[in-house]
Amino acid sequence: MFDNFPGLLGYSGIIGIHADWPIYPTGAGWKVALKTIGNFPFGTEFYQIDDIDKCKLLLNQNPEQLTDCFDYKHYHSAVWHEDLIELKNKGYIVGVDAVSEFEFDMIKFERFKSELGRNLQEDEEGNIILHSMDEKGKSKELIYYKPLRPSDDDEWEFNEFAIISNTITLTSKGLTKLSELANDFIYCDEFKDLVEPFIKIRRYDTAVREASLLLETTIKGFHNETLFGQQLIDFHIKDLIKQNHGFFSAAIKCYRGELRTIFKFIRNDFAHNFKILSEEQCRLILNRINETYIEFKEVKKVYYS
Repeated sequence: MFDNFPGLLGYSGIIGIHADWPIYPTGAGWKVALKTIGNFPFGTEFYQIDDIDKCKLLLNQNPEQLTDCFDYKHYHSAVWHEDLIELKNKGYIVGVDAVSEFEFDMIKFERFKSELGRNLQEDEEGNIILHSMDEKGKSKELIYYKPLRPSDDDEWEFNEFAIISNTITLTSKGLTKLSELANDFIYCDEFKDLVEPFIKIRRYDTAVREASLLLETTIKGFHNETLFGQQLIDFHIKDLIKQNHGFFSAAIKCYRGELRTIFKFIRNDFAHNFKILSEEQCRLILNRINETYIEFKEVKKVYYS
């Protein structure tokens, strides 16, 4: 029944998200969230474009400048409220505020009123009156009830909902923590044999360049294709969806997001430029590529065996 549910996740006790998004959180916990934000260049501003089931869908550019901010060609990420709040409390990101459920519901309610503009209709209690057509084409009235303020007798409300008033960004402290997490990572054998010699002689940009090339040529060789860059990824994902009986699952969407951001922000940059970076920065980038390289090998086992 749930096999073809777009937002099916099935990790950490979470069944899924009730939305057909272009990407989903790859896991739960502040470390996963930090890596998600860190997949983009330092200084990237993230805009919220949706919020469902205590999870936010983010975009790395202003949605007001786009025709369709949900289009798969854009670069999205998704993070749980709880993890955003923890990152904010640790000082790893800025731009997030923690509020109670009532405050969160009121903010959504007021935003919706603002969006309705002149079409806003309210009853005497401040509820929003909406009109829609039923199956027979008759008009029916719907009511969006104004959130009720908790009474003094209610239990204490915790601030477990995240609000983004403008944008969120990674802090220098967050970037440092990402580098620390990278130090504990272990490369797979073929990846280690490739990059470690360059790291020893401090050719850090070469190590990243070769790692990106390894990932790209491995995918290219698997499909026996001459495509490269984003066109290769598009071909790979379309073929993967075919292997999955035509279903674009949440897992494939997350995998696609990892590949696209690596090719966009790492592969393209290092392929055409000499870069100056520290060993910590180098290993941080290599960890991402290595994780996705391992994921590609898992994809072959699961979908092509």
